[in-house]
Amino acid sequence: MPRGFRPVDVRPYQLMCIVCRLGDGHPPGDLGMPNLTNLLRKVRRNPILPLRLRCNVDSIYAYQNPGRAEDTPEGELFNDKRDLDIVQKLGLVPGDTRPAIDLFDRLLEKVPTAKGVCGYETVTSETWQGCARACGGNYEKGHALGLKAIIPPRDSGEKARVKGASAAEVLAAGSLRIRPHHLMCMTCFHGGKETLAPIQEDNLFEAIEAIRKNPDIPVTLIPGCCMICTPCSLFNPKTGLCIGGKSMGLRDQKKDLDVLQKLGLKYGDTLPARQLYERLYARIPSTRDVCAYGDGEVRGYEWRACGGPEGNAGYPKARAAKLGIRG
Repeated sequence: MPRGFRPVDVRPYQLMCIVCRLGDGHPPGDLGMPNLTNLLRKVRRNPILPLRLRCNVDSIYAYQNPGRAEDTPEGELFNDKRDLDIVQKLGLVPGDTRPAIDLFDRLLEKVPTAKGVCGYETVTSETWQGCARACGGNYEKGHALGLKAIIPPRDSGEKARVKGASAAEVLAAGSLRIRPHHLMCMTCFHGGKETLAPIQEDNLFEAIEAIRKNPDIPVTLIPGCCMICTPCSLFNPKTGLCIGGKSMGLRDQKKDLDVLQKLGLKYGDTLPARQLYERLYARIPSTRDVCAYGDGEVRGYEWRACGGPEGNAGYPKARAAKLGIRG
């Protein structure tokens, strides 16, 4: 197993506790509970750290039961219900493992309040008093801080420096190295427009300009992040990986493979840009064919469709304009 990819076991409630304590004003380096502070430190150091959700259950998922060592004082039944309430709201099951950034992103989207999860509007008995912090609004305050409070965003100054250097590199390149599905992203970015302008988050504009300037520039298809990605907020310079939430990297890899299959190509193949785009537009008339899985059906949280179930409206416009490639 690659270094940095060994799962760390967590109880579902601990994710909410981290958000709650950040909302209460605790600094990230001292959440008031050593286990939570240590977990957050690991996540901040490695946002793609795999977190494995473990709950105490008496069903067929009992193989992953963690025991009672990290139960909170409110009692076994409350601990069991709280954990299962959380995994149910997340659309997951005990034992599921996700990159930390994906899991916290999902938590913030699916669990906006601690009410009804960590505490109840009506206390029906001593067994169901819940956590004393549940109604204090601290989780909701932490939720309002957003993902950046848990995993700090990429430094804006560093991003700007990388954008300048990488954009110049693309525009001056004698050949391009691009991941397959970015050929389609370039097309959606173009959208049939007469005038384009660069943006901070990627080098799509620069790659299009390089091809317009030299329609026969060699393009090599590569796996993973490419020369378009380096300025992106979700690009991790330390690992060279996309850490985009909601499993963006997973979807991007599938899109890359789908494009390669439809074009009859493989990683490492190099074609003149003009020829590559002629083949792309002949074989992939709509983003629905790749970015919406061919049928527009979203089968899970991680498998969202890019550009909508019927395809991005800008793609056929740029396809008709041949990406502005002349001659």
